[in-house]
Amino acid sequence: TASDNAAWLTLSPASGTGNGTISASVNTSTLAAGTYNAVITLAATGATNTPQTVTVSLTVNAAPTPAIGASPASLAFSAQQGGGNPANQTLSLSNTGGGTLTWTASVSAAWLTLSPASGTGTGSVTLTAATGSLATGTYTAAITISATGATSVSMPVTFTVTAAPVPP
Repeated sequence: TASDNAAWLTLSPASGTGNGTISASVNTSTLAAGTYNAVITLAATGATNTPQTVTVSLTVNAAPTPAIGASPASLAFSAQQGGGNPANQTLSLSNTGGGTLTWTASVSAAWLTLSPASGTGTGSVTLTAATGSLATGTYTAAITISATGATSVSMPVTFTVTAAPVPP
């Protein structure tokens, strides 16, 4: 017969006759990261060297955590007041850690839109700045990239609106 002293350890088969093999399997679903120890006891009726024990050690590693990689570190737009919008720019995102990166992008300014605003894994976000009715000046915003289990990343964005040329 085979038995163990750990709820996370299962032996199969638990008994038999003659020579045989016992498989040990583990269930880590309820275990936190750490090291766990158990003992498997093998016993046989009539054997002179019974019982025998086998020490089992299980190490559960912490789940890998994602980390947000974003490039470039800052963005700048410029346009002329009353003129067309500046060219779109792209923000590249990557997972510089482990696990799966499921990200969300947000922005703090009405003159800047992001597309897409969320994704999984490596991706890119297109930034569109709209001149609209903005007066001459420099405007600032921040793009924040967030992901479950990762530290958020923030990138500054500036938008310089210059005066329209005065006609001669």
